[in-house]
Amino acid sequence: MNFRKIAAPYYLIVLLIHCTFLWLEWTLASKFTKPLLMPLLLIYLYSALKAPFNVQTLEPKTDPDGNPLSTRPISKSIVILAFAASWAGDLFLMFEGKGLFIAGMVSFMTAHISYCYLFNQIQPFRRKNALYPFLLGAFVYHLGTDIMHVIRPNLGDLLIPVYLYMFVITAMAIFAFMTMAVKDTEYWGKYFFALGAAFFVFSDMMLALNIFGSKDPFLGFLVMATYGIAQYLIAKGFSSYLLRS
Repeated sequence: MNFRKIAAPYYLIVLLIHCTFLWLEWTLASKFTKPLLMPLLLIYLYSALKAPFNVQTLEPKTDPDGNPLSTRPISKSIVILAFAASWAGDLFLMFEGKGLFIAGMVSFMTAHISYCYLFNQIQPFRRKNALYPFLLGAFVYHLGTDIMHVIRPNLGDLLIPVYLYMFVITAMAIFAFMTMAVKDTEYWGKYFFALGAAFFVFSDMMLALNIFGSKDPFLGFLVMATYGIAQYLIAKGFSSYLLRS
């Protein structure tokens, strides 16, 4: 049995088990499932990452609507960095403490910056196509400021780092939405990257409320469910893009 081929179903099963543990408030058990998530996605991405993205694999292809698909290469090492940084963030945020929280936030900022770089490689920024991505980004930023208004009294000296994180994830969302704004990458943007970014934004907003607002088991469940879906969609997008499928 080729484990790489079933890594994605295993990921979804582990995610479901992990979210169930959170729902039941089995905190100790959840600490065994959470560290498995990102490694499973990296195993899933292995075939796509090792496939040569050269002239032979850059033959013109079309999406289900008949639109020619982009043939721009992307950095595979940055793909690995993004999910490795996410894994580090998962590990840091498993435990309480301001230092660990900051380390987790820096890890996820690294992941988001990596995603920005990769999305921009897939669909370079074009001013003429930027209106809708920026409008959607403005909406994300507006939602973020609403959350900040609620949690600000509890942030203390974390106020500036949390604001900085909000700027970074908003930028990630804008770059993801940009892949949806142009025909040659609309397929990946619409079905994977933009949707994944939206789930990621929602997850982080719920995480902020859960950490700095009222701790609620349901919020913890919601955070991980949406985060897990977000990373799965983004990983599926990169796999589809690299394998031209």
